Amino acid sequence: MKALIVEDDPGTRLILGRMLTNRGYEVVACATAEEAIKAYNTAFYPLLFLDLFLPGMDGFSLCQWIRSQPDGDQHLILVGTASDRKADLQKILDAGADDYIAKPYQADVLEVRLVIAQQRVRNIQTRTTLEANLREERERLRYLATHDPHTKLLNRAMLMETLQGAVRAAQEGDRSALIYIDLDNFKLINDSLGHTVGDKVLAEVATVLQKSIRSEDVPFRLGGDEFAILLRDVDLEKAKEISARILSRIKDFAFSDSTKTFIVRASIGITTVDGTVAGEEVMAFADAACYSAKVHGRSRVEVYDIGDESMLEFRSQAPRAAEIKEAIASQRFEILFQPIVDLQTLAPTFYEVLVRLPSNGKLLLPGAFLPAAERFQLIPEIDRQVITKALPHLSGNGTLCLTINLSGQSFADQTLADFIEDSFEAADVKPSRVIFEITETAMISNLSAARTMMHQLRGAGFHFALDDFGAGFSSFSHLRDLIPNYLKIDGSFIRDAENDHGKWIFVEMMNDIAHRLKIKSIAEFVEMETTLGKLREIGVDFAQGFLFGEPGPPPGARLR
Repeated sequence: MKALIVEDDPGTRLILGRMLTNRGYEVVACATAEEAIKAYNTAFYPLLFLDLFLPGMDGFSLCQWIRSQPDGDQHLILVGTASDRKADLQKILDAGADDYIAKPYQADVLEVRLVIAQQRVRNIQTRTTLEANLREERERLRYLATHDPHTKLLNRAMLMETLQGAVRAAQEGDRSALIYIDLDNFKLINDSLGHTVGDKVLAEVATVLQKSIRSEDVPFRLGGDEFAILLRDVDLEKAKEISARILSRIKDFAFSDSTKTFIVRASIGITTVDGTVAGEEVMAFADAACYSAKVHGRSRVEVYDIGDESMLEFRSQAPRAAEIKEAIASQRFEILFQPIVDLQTLAPTFYEVLVRLPSNGKLLLPGAFLPAAERFQLIPEIDRQVITKALPHLSGNGTLCLTINLSGQSFADQTLADFIEDSFEAADVKPSRVIFEITETAMISNLSAARTMMHQLRGAGFHFALDDFGAGFSSFSHLRDLIPNYLKIDGSFIRDAENDHGKWIFVEMMNDIAHRLKIKSIAEFVEMETTLGKLREIGVDFAQGFLFGEPGPPPGARLR
């Protein structure tokens, strides 16, 4: 620890120097204030010992100068004085000194005062360290509030703030453009190599983006595999040129680990910022154009067109999609359970897992959010979350058996089957306790992928049910191609039969086909006692509907 002595009397300077040295200080001694200022500018001195009456600048002025410096409040300043006048002592304190010691110095008194001073210096240093740490933490939190921690780019919140400024500038004639970038099939990297590697890829993509734009352009990471760039002072043609350069450089980018090389691709949407709409609308326009690029083949650039009906529909669903994305990220989706009963005993045999989206204090039914989820290709993430949330209930209740819906988009997820097997193995839940429900529409959308996934999961012990059977024209051909364990007769046939008994023939026919193929039948939407009697009469195996119970909490499950 350093100490600076400013004393023109050589004897006093020597005494103070020895005492401070004996207390472990590294001492620098000066005879004038001018020498002290030079020393002060070359090192930091926690303790300063000043004489008031110096040749040239006096001790009062030197003390005031020290306190005026950037770190002036981080010193302990002691002043030696022969005056005991109250006015002089007050003047010393007003100049910024912490304490004064009477001259001539007495060794025993000086020793005690130096012990006190040393503790006060430590207190100042502790306070200074804590304040520095606090400033550093505030800066870190401020940085995290405005930047993405993985790519170091500005985040979504900063984009919205910056966009509002760009809109105002456009109203004054300074037009700009926003490009929205979504990496294609990035999820494959995350699922194959893990999120740590995925974050590294995103950081490298961010570097590619920064090298592809001009110094005045501002890049952002929006979350997940989505980026945006505000292009300043550009027209549409210049924005297209920059977007094409970005697309080309991303195409040239490849990420390799020790075993695989992944080619990264991107879809890009462009919209101009002309000051006629708010920042949120600008964002929605660019997002819609990016989605259009994905729909039309991916790895391409599209410009927002207000006359394009698909883009208009996309815009209308964008707010709901944003809500879904947030619910996925925060795992806010909720699941309910509806019993499927054995028609002979009326005892619940399975429970169908039904997903709901919390929104403004309500639980939205799938019809309110699945269209947006499908358009924005978010359903596979919802399916995964439903499976993840169902597993603790299976673990907590060893007799519980569930049916869980899988969407057509999930069949395109090449890693989903492995995810399911690994999740059930980790939870120590037997696959035979789960039936995955798939609709004919889902199978048609990707029949080959459906066959592959079903083959893998059936091999692992899971069962399958063909849902909404009979609703499509080609139900029988798909039933022939891929025989499930259960067949759910579409609820519209049950309701029609309740209103027109002549239509029971269709229910009987589907039930008969299922039994001929050794498939168990399940009737949906059963709400009336008379329907229950008729279903028993024709031999349907299971039934589901409000007659047996509405969707609700799990049946007495105790979560581990």
